[in-house]
Amino acid sequence: MSLLTDHALQIAPGYRLQWEEAQNMFVLLYPEGLIELNQSSAEILQVCDGTKKLADIVHVLETKFETTGLESDIVNFLTIALDNGWLTQRA
Repeated sequence: MSLLTDHALQIAPGYRLQWEEAQNMFVLLYPEGLIELNQSSAEILQVCDGTKKLADIVHVLETKFETTGLESDIVNFLTIALDNGWLTQRA
């Protein structure tokens, strides 16, 4: 699936982002199991609340981490997440 930059992103139905204390990490839960997330992936998914488009997500994360140049990495992750069905896009 292609990333549509003018669409808001949100975690797909059937998936839930959750902190797992026992594993000391965020995971993406789904009925058949879980996906362990690194810190960067978890930070991106936390911003995908169904109201933010790509530019908003980039802005939030670059502001939070006081840096620039994150767009390429964010786009790469979002594309993978969309291809795996972890995220959906809404107009």
